[in-house]
Amino acid sequence: MFHVELSYIIVSIINILVLFLFLKVFLFQRVAAVIEERQRTIESSLQDADLTKLEAYQLKQDYENDIKEAGNQAGIILKEAKERAEIEYVAILSEAKKEAVKTMEDTRKAIELEREKSVEMAKTEIAGVALLAASKVIGKNVDNDTNQQYLGDFLKEVGAAK
Repeated sequence: MFHVELSYIIVSIINILVLFLFLKVFLFQRVAAVIEERQRTIESSLQDADLTKLEAYQLKQDYENDIKEAGNQAGIILKEAKERAEIEYVAILSEAKKEAVKTMEDTRKAIELEREKSVEMAKTEIAGVALLAASKVIGKNVDNDTNQQYLGDFLKEVGAAK
């Protein structure tokens, strides 16, 4: 039947202990070192990933702040441009009004001058016709100097009558 010898059991136990010591010295220590190195590499990678994530978040915040600041600056620039345009508009409008008033004044003066010239011409023509009529009534034509003197006197009387 089944027979167990104690010597086989002892040799088997010794073999198992020798195999265990051999594996422990040559295999387990090296595998443990590789596993430990792998764990350090993974931890380092995780720390690097966390740092990169933190840097990316900070860059995102900086970028968003820059965008907000650029928007604010654009608003300020636009506001300043509108204010300058309004000031320029008012200045141009004021200048145009001044020019219009000056043109109106110059035109009024020119019209007044033309009216005065027309009145003077009309007076001269009326006086000439009156002098011609008077000379026909009198029947004699006096010299040109006398005619001019009569004409001047007549114009003074007409001017004083106004």
